[in-house]
Amino acid sequence: MTSKLDRLQLITTFLAVAEAGNLTAAARALGTTQPTVSRRLRDLEHLLGARLAARTTHRFYLTGEGEELQRRAGAWADAWSEWEHVLKSTAGLPRGKLTIAGPQGYGHAFLMDAVVRFRAAYPDVDVELRLTDRPIDIIGQGIDCWIRVGGSADDSLHVRRIGTMRRILVASRDFAKRHVIDRPEDLKEVPVVGLIPHIQNKLVLVSVTSKTRKVVAVRTPVTTDGLLASYRAVSEGLGVGGSALWLAGGDLARNRIKRVLPEWELLPVPIEAVSVAGRYRPARINAFVDVLCEVMGQLKGFEAA
Repeated sequence: MTSKLDRLQLITTFLAVAEAGNLTAAARALGTTQPTVSRRLRDLEHLLGARLAARTTHRFYLTGEGEELQRRAGAWADAWSEWEHVLKSTAGLPRGKLTIAGPQGYGHAFLMDAVVRFRAAYPDVDVELRLTDRPIDIIGQGIDCWIRVGGSADDSLHVRRIGTMRRILVASRDFAKRHVIDRPEDLKEVPVVGLIPHIQNKLVLVSVTSKTRKVVAVRTPVTTDGLLASYRAVSEGLGVGGSALWLAGGDLARNRIKRVLPEWELLPVPIEAVSVAGRYRPARINAFVDVLCEVMGQLKGFEAA
């Protein structure tokens, strides 16, 4: 079966033949050989089921069907050239529609801040922000850019590391009063709020001073895949939980929650901008990620890549 790309090549060859008036000149213009041009012309005639050109000893001419095809294909070629010129001249300008996906908690905070700033800078781009705490199929769901928490090895995706997010352990004031937690091992004896996929049955802690790691098995009687739901559970006293500094900072300052094991932090998580791999990426994607990097660079506890 002739592919769409093959058909484009056949039509282009036919237009070169029709303009040059002979196969040899057309082959020279296309940078190929005369037999190749002759074969493409035969293939096109076979595809269309019509004779497009005829040759005699002294003359080459188009049939009626060939002249009709030249007229129609020529108009298409002119439109293509115009569109190609416009596309190349505007490829570096953010425009069109940008569909972004990201976690619920991020969307209600700095992701929307980035959208506001991005729209102010690039009003020709419409933005659709989809919020979910579940993994994304960016191709199947038509996502241009997925702001992903955590890494993944997938060669079909283009991944731009934005930075890493520090995370601390926190608990409600009442919970902290009822439970003594002086060492990482004490976490085995208290409930911990699980956050899928980052906190599930174990905690990986990093010493603030020595940077050594310690893995502690924990109980997670309450687990959620929502960042904001996890933080609410911690605030309501359901257990110790992990939180980014940007999320917990206000409550810590107001003494609404308490930091647990301040000499230890959870293993930081990478923040990435994920898009479909390819040489040509729409300018709107790169422009948005640049804006997001500026916004996130102002967050407490975020370390830029």
